[in-house]
Amino acid sequence: MKWIFRYYCILLRLKLRLSLHKKKVKGVEYTLYKDEDEFRQHHPREKIVPDWRKAQIGEWIKSDDGKVMSIIHRWNMKDTSVRNNSTSDFIRTLLGTASTGKYTKLLGEPAKNVYCFVNYKNNKITTIREKNFAKMVAMGAKPANAYLNCFKTKDYDYARSRSMALLREKRVRTMVNKEIELLLDDLGISKTYLLEEMKSVVDSRKARHGDKLRALETLMKISGLLNTEKKSESVALIQEFTGFSKEKLKAFEQGLLPEASE
Repeated sequence: MKWIFRYYCILLRLKLRLSLHKKKVKGVEYTLYKDEDEFRQHHPREKIVPDWRKAQIGEWIKSDDGKVMSIIHRWNMKDTSVRNNSTSDFIRTLLGTASTGKYTKLLGEPAKNVYCFVNYKNNKITTIREKNFAKMVAMGAKPANAYLNCFKTKDYDYARSRSMALLREKRVRTMVNKEIELLLDDLGISKTYLLEEMKSVVDSRKARHGDKLRALETLMKISGLLNTEKKSESVALIQEFTGFSKEKLKAFEQGLLPEASE
């Protein structure tokens, strides 16, 4: 049993190493922890300054999205965004460079270049309401209805507009997709299973032509073949693999393909 325990310890240490982000700046190595729990595993008694805006060089801080890191550098310089020649404090961390102004948000992924400013406007924190919205959409609710349930509004038109705006954001679409994958996993349905089922429809001699075409269309959308730039190429491929005439393909595009098998 000893080797099992040793193997477990090695895996645990490896997991901890992989989750850490380390970077050398001017020959000194700095570490960024994903959250306070991970930080405490390595520094159980170190103090974290409550307000990162007031922290000094070498002190540990927590970002607005919960990451823990130390201040690499802090300095004061003229603020060019105002006209009264006032100065502002700036800090440098593994997230990048940021002003200590009250409207600045310190969050996001580790910076490739710590000397670049943190683009906090493009790093939005996902709220609980947005997470619940994504879950409801994944479960089949209409986006507007999901918005009405998760946010403080009773205006349907406003909910419809805002829900569409949310779904245009990549981070929200990613959440919806993850929720759908979790639901499918609970049902034992994988992406491979879905693809195999669609392929079985295409290969089946008993399947109706309309069903075959729709299955092929879905598979081609997934593979990226079916778009406006490659439409003629896609139609040619369908014709090649099914033997359907151009007339049938045209009827299918117009929604006129008969449901009865031929």
